[in-house]
Amino acid sequence: MLPDLTVGHSLGEVAAAYLAGSITLSDAVAVVAARANVVGRLPGRYAVAALGIGEQDASALIATTGGWLELSVVNASSTVAVSGERQAVAAIVDTVRSSGHFARGITVGFPVHTSVLESLRDELCEQLPDSEFMEAPVQFIGGTTGDVVAPGTTFGDYWYANLRHTVRFDRAVESAIRCGARAFIEISAHPALLFAIGQNCEGAANLPDGPAVLVGSARRGERFVDALSANIVSAAVADPGYPWGDLGGDPLDGDVDLSGFPNAPMRAVPMWAHPEPLPPVSGLTIAVERWERMVPSTPVAGRHRHLAVLDLGAHRALAQTLCAAIDSHPDTELSAARDAELILVIAPDFEHTDAVRAAGALADLVGAGLLDYPMHIGARCQSVCLVTVGAEQVDAADAVPSAGQAALAAMHRSIGFEHPEQTFSHLDLPSWDLDPVLGVSVITAVLRGFGETALRGSVNGYTLFERTLADAPAVPNWSLDSGVLDDVVVTGGAGAIGMHYARYLAEHGARRIVLLSRRAADQATVAMLRKQHGTVIVSPPCDITDPTQLSAIAAEYGGVGASLIVHAAGSVISGTAPGVTSAAVVDNFAAKVLGLAQMIELWPLRPDVRTLLCSSVMGVWGGHGVVAYSAANRLLDVMAAQLRAQGRHCVAVKWGLWQAPKAGEPARGIADAVTIARVERSGLRQMAPQQAIEASLHEFTVDPLVFAADAARLQMLLDSRQFERYEGPTDPNLTIVDAVRTQLAAVLGIPQAGEVNLQESLFDLGVDSMLALDLRNRLKRSIGATVSLATLMGDITGDGLVAKLEDADERSHTAQKVDISRD
Repeated sequence: MLPDLTVGHSLGEVAAAYLAGSITLSDAVAVVAARANVVGRLPGRYAVAALGIGEQDASALIATTGGWLELSVVNASSTVAVSGERQAVAAIVDTVRSSGHFARGITVGFPVHTSVLESLRDELCEQLPDSEFMEAPVQFIGGTTGDVVAPGTTFGDYWYANLRHTVRFDRAVESAIRCGARAFIEISAHPALLFAIGQNCEGAANLPDGPAVLVGSARRGERFVDALSANIVSAAVADPGYPWGDLGGDPLDGDVDLSGFPNAPMRAVPMWAHPEPLPPVSGLTIAVERWERMVPSTPVAGRHRHLAVLDLGAHRALAQTLCAAIDSHPDTELSAARDAELILVIAPDFEHTDAVRAAGALADLVGAGLLDYPMHIGARCQSVCLVTVGAEQVDAADAVPSAGQAALAAMHRSIGFEHPEQTFSHLDLPSWDLDPVLGVSVITAVLRGFGETALRGSVNGYTLFERTLADAPAVPNWSLDSGVLDDVVVTGGAGAIGMHYARYLAEHGARRIVLLSRRAADQATVAMLRKQHGTVIVSPPCDITDPTQLSAIAAEYGGVGASLIVHAAGSVISGTAPGVTSAAVVDNFAAKVLGLAQMIELWPLRPDVRTLLCSSVMGVWGGHGVVAYSAANRLLDVMAAQLRAQGRHCVAVKWGLWQAPKAGEPARGIADAVTIARVERSGLRQMAPQQAIEASLHEFTVDPLVFAADAARLQMLLDSRQFERYEGPTDPNLTIVDAVRTQLAAVLGIPQAGEVNLQESLFDLGVDSMLALDLRNRLKRSIGATVSLATLMGDITGDGLVAKLEDADERSHTAQKVDISRD
């Protein structure tokens, strides 16, 4: 459903303006950040109160109440808000309540929409973008002025007024009615303005019968998807122009969730924007994947967790063993996927372990719906664990990784970024033959909640390993005068990374360089390198995925054989899992995987040829929108291991973010400016090309990760991909009522837990949104159970919270076992 106009209230004006198209997303974020930065510096103790009285009555009470107060919001004829000193706000709340009207105080860090904010005007304007409102197809009405915001209005004046002036939401709704609004939809976690909208619609000449639709988007205490779906239907039914015909087709079976929505769960970490450009990070990180043996944990009694098993292949024996292990484990219940808190997804087997044939099989499976398994995620799901066999090489005794298994694990990691409310983890097994002992070990392992793990046999049964990063061991540089630069072939030679290598190797004495790419390299750059360094450089257009074309070019330019191959060919077809097609997978795999295989087979090679493969950290960590690309790079890592197993000198360098082309350089990288900015927000920084290439020319015996990063920001991203680790309650004798009282005292800073009055609402006790998040996590750690944030932010009392937790605990212990045949 698309709006005809949007109305914003206070800070919500930023979102309303963006949705209308009046401001850009980057400007919207900058406005929120600027506002947050300045208001947090006001000294004093302030509060805000919502009052169920009119503007004139509120003004009269302000005049007679001791202390400083100001009218800050007028929502409707009998709904206002005041801001001021906490004692004054408390006094006016008592006065209004004693008269029989609604009043509720809210503790905040600054007095919203009052004269105290006037001192912040210059500082706010300095931090705001130098922008103005744009022409947009959707009208934007601001509560600041109560009217349509005209295109060309400058940010400085408007957003200062938005922070300082009284919110006139009553006038904004009147303007919306005047502009033709007949249906109102409030977008919020819980309705806060519907009452005020309804009041403003009463008696409106254009709405003699009231609004046609007056709904919200969600409601506390109701399942989010149910409330939102019902409200969408209400709005659609009231819209005579709703395109019902677009909903034709086969009906969906069963319960359908809104996958990935909301897309930004709250995290208790600081996320304020920092000025651009991002601060430089000196040096590179050169690391390797390392598998650390995990110390066995002592099992503790905990609540039952509901687990499900999804088999993406035909491993009935493995699935049955896992189901039996779940059924027999003291802390787990077998359930259907829709009801599960943790879903085990068994990867399909791949007939071939080599990368090229596995890549083809994986593309076919994607076309057949392989990546649809996240559709089984239900409302209770917290984590999805992919179970593979032989996807990882934990130690030297392990075989070379199975290409298909490793690639699917990389896809799974990337899909996880599309589901921020669930953790996507991975457990690798040594064999498809799962005995009951290993089955129990699998369940114990997934309950421990680590992101990337592997089970391997040991003298004492099975040992769990966790993947970590470690500093790469010190190894010598390549000796560039040993003949390794006699005959260099660079695939993807016309691209940014290929040309960086061509420059560096020419500068360091390369005798001959062949640049292979579908299009010729920039001729001006090639001519300059020839002239400056005397290097013979040729750049024949060549599609290395075409064996006929590659054979012909090899016959003409292969000479006595390549001394060094730098494989930098590749392409990115971005997309999230629901939109990834078989064709997109093939395109992502073509140059990197098939191209390398054909280069090894068809290009003349010297016996001591070195092969350097340009892989990516995305294959290790994943990323949003790079499902197929991450798999392509993981396949490249497997190919490097396979070539080393054949006795070849090969290394796959898992690159971070390369530096964007400078002004005047051909812009032929695979990442555009928008992609680079998004990747940098994750913590990666752009690498200087010369420094990066020097780091790659070493005698590595394992594949290194080479990247520049803001360590703290990157660690935040990597930590977010792990479970909230569940080891059961810290004290099995801890009662729920004691846990609630103790954790409430902890988040509220009350020294004695016995002083917490559980008959009070959490709101009245002082639990705000951030404290609610902390409380939720504390409860999960202490008793292994919690409730939704919406519940904590409602009017629930401490006793009510205890009752809900006890009810959930009772249901989990009395739930029926699910027969294996049902899955």
